[in-house]
Amino acid sequence: MRTMFQPLFAAAITLTLFGTTETANAQAAAPTTTRSYVQVVRLKADMVDEWMALQKDEVIPAQKKAGLTGRITLATQVGNAFEYTTITPFPSWGAMDGDAPLTRALGAAGAAALNAKLRKCIMTQNSYMSTRQDELGIPGGEALVWRVAVRRAVPGKMQEYLSFYKAEVLPAMQRAKAEGKIAGATVATRGAGAPSGEFTTVTMYNKFADLDNPNPVVAVLGQEASQKISDKTNLLSTAGQVIIRRRVADLSF
Repeated sequence: MRTMFQPLFAAAITLTLFGTTETANAQAAAPTTTRSYVQVVRLKADMVDEWMALQKDEVIPAQKKAGLTGRITLATQVGNAFEYTTITPFPSWGAMDGDAPLTRALGAAGAAALNAKLRKCIMTQNSYMSTRQDELGIPGGEALVWRVAVRRAVPGKMQEYLSFYKAEVLPAMQRAKAEGKIAGATVATRGAGAPSGEFTTVTMYNKFADLDNPNPVVAVLGQEASQKISDKTNLLSTAGQVIIRRRVADLSF
């Protein structure tokens, strides 16, 4: 029997989507995006070490054997306790028609045995699709700290917000990067599995102490100019949760 697709604990992906197919020029000019499968698990308090050992010793080697090219694992530092987020590859929906990576690497029996051990560690889990807006991103490399701000666009205003971010916020963040105030930044819209209209802005830092510094937009533009950006942001979207996460190097590749 074919194993149900389980991209749990897979790896980071890249899928370039061209906005229009009418002409080659339009395709070349269209913004690119990177689509990922994101899974968030909350572990049983007494099973965290076992889950991490299974990931390092069994899951990651199997993923690499199956041909997965990368994975990002984040541990929540401020937010839900014992929570881990895995950003995984999602080249197409067609991937769900085939065997899961663990099944490809270990066979059906081996994958079932490993998944049974993993399930014993997990209290809850949920997943959703995420589409990173590549033209709005600033590469952060292997930055340790991720400040994740979840927001919801006003209905019908998502594209307006993204255009506003590109025109006014991105230049300030690029300057903050150049001045060493941040390591990187990303903007991603959420899709299937998440509430409608949600998006995230991630600011990356090389160390937690950098979170004590002023907001990077304030730091480079000053209070008056940054307040205008904040006011426009609040006109186009509403604030949600802010989560502080730490990149787990041993569980990323």
